[in-house]
This record gives sequence, C-alpha cells and structure tokens, in this order.
Amino acid sequence: MDNKKIAVIFPGMGYHSDKPLLYFSKRLARENGYEIIEVNYEFPYKAREIMNDKVRMKEAFEIAADQIKEELGEISFTDYSDVLFIGKSIGTALAAYYDRQLQVGARHLVFTPVPQTFDMLREEAGIVFHGLDDPWCPTDIARSRCGELGLELYTVDKANHSLETGSAAKDIHNLRGIMQKVKQFIMPYKVVMFDLDGTLTDSGRAITSSVAYALSSFGITDQPQEKLETFIGPSLYDSFVREYQMKDEDCNKAVALYRSIYEKERMYDVDIYEGIPTLLSNLKEKGFTVILITSKPLVFAEKILERVGLSKFFDHMVGPDLSDHSSDKKRLIENAITTYGLNKNACIMVGDTAYDIKGAADAGIDSIAVTYGYGDTAEMVDEGATFLVDSPKEIEALI
Repeated sequence: MDNKKIAVIFPGMGYHSDKPLLYFSKRLARENGYEIIEVNYEFPYKAREIMNDKVRMKEAFEIAADQIKEELGEISFTDYSDVLFIGKSIGTALAAYYDRQLQVGARHLVFTPVPQTFDMLREEAGIVFHGLDDPWCPTDIARSRCGELGLELYTVDKANHSLETGSAAKDIHNLRGIMQKVKQFIMPYKVVMFDLDGTLTDSGRAITSSVAYALSSFGITDQPQEKLETFIGPSLYDSFVREYQMKDEDCNKAVALYRSIYEKERMYDVDIYEGIPTLLSNLKEKGFTVILITSKPLVFAEKILERVGLSKFFDHMVGPDLSDHSSDKKRLIENAITTYGLNKNACIMVGDTAYDIKGAADAGIDSIAVTYGYGDTAEMVDEGATFLVDSPKEIEALI
C-alpha cells in the first residue's frame, strides 16, 4: 500500500472542479500528497430542470452513475491507504453511492448535498457543508440526517447551494473558514504545540513582580501593570531592550536581577488556567503528540510543569538555554519539527501572543490564538492566526 492517497472529485451539475469549493479542496488535497482524479459526466438536463423533480433527478443520477463506473472501474482503491471523495450537490450522492456499491470505505467531503445523499452515505463517513438558504436541501433535513448518521455538519448563514451569500466580502470570509475545515479534515492535526506563560499557566504575578524588582535596581519604579505584562511571552532581554531601550550591559544585569528573585522566590507563583489539565489529558488519550514550545529558559519551564503536575502530559519540551536571548518562536518550532521528524501539515501551535502566532506562520504551521492570556487579540489576528478561541475547552473542540 506504501501510504498512497487518492482524492476523487465528483462535481455537481454546473458546478465544475474549477469553481471555488472544489478547486481549493483539490489544491489542498494535492498539497497533502493525494493523487487527484476528476470524474466527468454529462446530464440530460440542466440543474434547474430537475430541482424538485424526483423522476428527472433519478434519471440523471443513473446516467451519471454508469459513466462513473466506466471512469473509475480500473482503479484499485485497496492499493491506497486513504481514499477521499470530494463531492458537490448531486456529486455528493454519486460519491456516496459509488462508495457503498464498491465498499471503498472512502472519507467524504460533502459540499451542499441533496437529500438523497443521506440515503447512501455511511455513518461517520465525513463532514457536510450546508448553506442555511440552500433551496436544494432543507436545513431541517440536513440537521436531522447528519445527527442520525453521526456526520459533522458545518453550516453557513444566508448561503445558497454554492455556499455564497451575494456579498463578495462575506463569501471570501466564509470560504476561508470552510477551507480551514477542509484542510483539517484532509490532514488532521496530530501534533499540538503549546506556549507556556499565558497559555497553560497564568504566570503574570511571578513575571511582573520579578521585572519590577529588576527595574527598581535602576531606579525605575511605579511602572504601569500593562507595561510589565508585555514581558510575558518574549525573552526578557528583548523586552528590556524594547520597553526601556537598555544597552547590552544593562540588559544582562536586569536579566540576572530578574532571575535571582524569580528562581529563588516567585517561579512557582502560577495558576493553571481552568480546563488545561483536562485538555492535555484528553489530547494524550486520543493519541496526539503534545510538545511545549516556550521562550522561557527550558530549565525553568521543566521545573514549573513538574511542580504543577503538567509535565506528564508532554512528549517533548523545547526552549532556549539560559544564555539564549532570542524571542524567535519560529526557530524553536522548526527545531522541534526537525528533531522529532514531524510533518508540518500535522502540527498546530497554541499561544496567547503575536510572537507565538508569527512564529507558527513563519515556520509554516497552523496556529490557535487564545484570547484568555496576555496577548493582544488584534495583533494575533494580524499575524495570521488560523483559529481564535476563548477557552481551553474550545481548543479541544476545534482540534
């Protein structure tokens, strides 16, 4: 079998494979190593001529089904480790029918199905995309049948049978969300990378009080809490340069002062965000590889996670040594990918600052920006966050 993968495109009537939903799904499949087959069939009617006409719909379906058997008859699907059927409209019914008839066992991307599709789809076979203003399939049917069959249902508000709303800006926004789901379905995440401060633990008190202590030695006192909190995430050295324009000698002195009080008295003054232990435990139970990616010196991060009882959930931990002043998360992520032989497409980074999100984007992996930490949500969006969540529970639901 040699881990071969194949994706078969089943277009709709008038919705060919160069239109957005199928075109970008096809590209994502190809980028993830799938061989692409595009099925072609001819119908005796136009789409508008068979809407709500069961006789003509049946006739068109049977004609297309015969053509598909001829086109795909020479393919041995048992030679592939993963078979993906991507269908649109009547093409979703044809894909489901062919899958059932030949017992292919394909995974299905179901774009705007017709009601008949659900009579042939296998249970838990894939994900269904449905527009809430789709005249071809009432929403109550889509919801009830997806529930019966255990199919994930992704709905688009005010969208028609092409998942379009009439607003170009809205359609572009919706298409991005749709393709994120498609990408996740085609190549599920297997590796979850977590930032530490502001993502797993609320370490604000420990960090800001230690920064204030270091600054006091320079006669800098009564600093705004918001300014002190900018030290949560990036390296200390970079933060002292950025916020106080310190030169090299003063930066090294400030870092040493910070660490003297932090390691001795304050390092463990942290709280675990509600839901994090459950999230990490469930990820491990489901077979995910869980990796810590932190700009905090690794020796400190390891001690903290051990003390708060979270270290047992991590397969690997990656962070700088005490002499490393860089805030570059890209370097740390790439180090993890190289060291542990990871597939970038299967990785996702979870963090609470723009440094985490930029690092993920620069390293070529997806990201989840959490809003409950210390970062700026707008900055994380600007850096290209793939997803935005408000709680650890949402992280698990998304992944």
